[in-house]
Amino acid sequence: MKKITSVVFGILIGFQAFGQNPDPELFKTWNLYKIEVDFGGAVYVEDIDPPIYPYLTINQNLFFEGYGACNSFSGRFEVVANQDKVRPVDFIQTFNNCETQFLNDFETLYFEFFSIEDDYSYLFYTDSTDNLRHMYYTNNPSGFWLDFIAGDPLSIVENNSEKIQIYPNPVSDQLFIKSNKAIIEKITIYSVSGKRIKEYPPADRSIDIATLAKGMYFLEIVSPEGRGIQKFIKN
Repeated sequence: MKKITSVVFGILIGFQAFGQNPDPELFKTWNLYKIEVDFGGAVYVEDIDPPIYPYLTINQNLFFEGYGACNSFSGRFEVVANQDKVRPVDFIQTFNNCETQFLNDFETLYFEFFSIEDDYSYLFYTDSTDNLRHMYYTNNPSGFWLDFIAGDPLSIVENNSEKIQIYPNPVSDQLFIKSNKAIIEKITIYSVSGKRIKEYPPADRSIDIATLAKGMYFLEIVSPEGRGIQKFIKN
């Protein structure tokens, strides 16, 4: 009887381990900040031209979706029991050709972190230089790391969201920019693939977008406080 009880208890422990949930902090949108190479520097997303906005959204059911330079991807994670690790499976992506070869190469490297079925560790930390929540994600601690920042990658950075707003959104013809104290230096519209569509004078506060095709676009607003990105939908 004792032997049978031990076996049953062991099975229950096994089920509990395999059913273990990952850290709930995973479940949000993560904005890719940089790809870091040990002893080899880092590629910072904000330095890439034309601008790109790669991100990763992880849902509570462990399904994930994201965007690279000009392609989207999705899949799901399996939990590695008793470790701060996940394994990506069922990866799919779109296959658009990016604007430059550099963006194609960047995207290939980025997507490998989700298309290769391996155990990936994740580590959360708060960076004292920006006071933002970061996540390191890697399957090779001595090689390449993805460094993500928590939050919506399409929001104004450096606390400018209260200073600069756009409306209406969705929009059909005129997009208005409301600036509260912030000085706007440059306004640029990009397609979802990162292609620069049009640049406007800093003095413009009403942008005519009637000729744009229907779809989603990114509006880049540059001020002395930094660069911010907001998305808008053209009806």
